[in-house]
Amino acid sequence: MENRRLYPAQVYNTEDKELINTIVSIDGIYDLLYRGQKMLVISNQYDQQGNNLEIFYGQLEKGDIKCIFNISEEESNRELNSVMTLSEAARKWGLSDGSTIRKAIERGKFEKYEIKQAGDVWITTYSAMERVFGDIKNEKDAFVIYDDFLYYIYRHYNSDASFDYLKGKYLEKKIKENEEAYQYIKEVFTKALSAIRDNHNVIFKKKRNNKVMMVMCTEKELFHYVEYLPFRRMMSSKRCQQLLEDLRDV
Repeated sequence: MENRRLYPAQVYNTEDKELINTIVSIDGIYDLLYRGQKMLVISNQYDQQGNNLEIFYGQLEKGDIKCIFNISEEESNRELNSVMTLSEAARKWGLSDGSTIRKAIERGKFEKYEIKQAGDVWITTYSAMERVFGDIKNEKDAFVIYDDFLYYIYRHYNSDASFDYLKGKYLEKKIKENEEAYQYIKEVFTKALSAIRDNHNVIFKKKRNNKVMMVMCTEKELFHYVEYLPFRRMMSSKRCQQLLEDLRDV
C-alpha cells in the first residue's frame, strides 16, 4: 500500500464473511491489528496526487498501514457507505441481478477506478451506478432523506452533550427543545421504516446536487444504520437505545 490513500474505508473482521458488522471506531481497528489479525477493507483508492485508482478490496495487516485517521462528521456523511457489491447494487437499482451490471462492465461502461474484482466478488460505487444506470427504479415512490437531516441529528447530539453545563430555566428549556428534536428524528426514521415495510426504498441524497449517498431496502439495513449512530458521534448511546426501542414498537 505504498503511498496509497484509502478513503472512505469500510473495515471488517476477516471472520465476518457476510460483511454485516462494520468496525467503525479507531479503537476497534487498533484492537484487531494489535492482536495480530488482518482486517478486510473496501474503499475508494487514491494515489499521491489524489487521482482515482481502482477500488480497493482486500486484507490488510499492521505492517501494511502507515497511519489511520478519523474523518469529520460532514465528510463521513458525504461519503456514507459508498461501496457495494454488484448483487447489492442490482437490488438497490431494481435490476434483475448483477449480470446486467457485469455486462455493462464488459462493454466498458464503467471507468476503471469505479469497479474492482476480488476473486468472485465485484464491487462498485453509488456514484458509478448513478452515472451508468441513471435514477433508481421507482425512485419516485422511495422515501428520500437529504444530508441536511444527518447534520440535524449531529446538532442534536451536540445539544445532548451540553446538558451538563446548564442549570435552572435554561436547562428546562434545552430539555424541551431537545425532546422536540428527538421526536422529529424519530418521525423521520419511523416513516423510513414504514416505507421499507411497504416495499419502497429509503434513499439518502445530497441536497446540493441530488446525488445518491446510500440506499436501504431492508429493515435490517435501517436498524444497522441506527445502531451505529453513536459510533459516528451522531447520537448518544442512551438516545440511540431509545430510538431503537421506539422503532421496534412501530
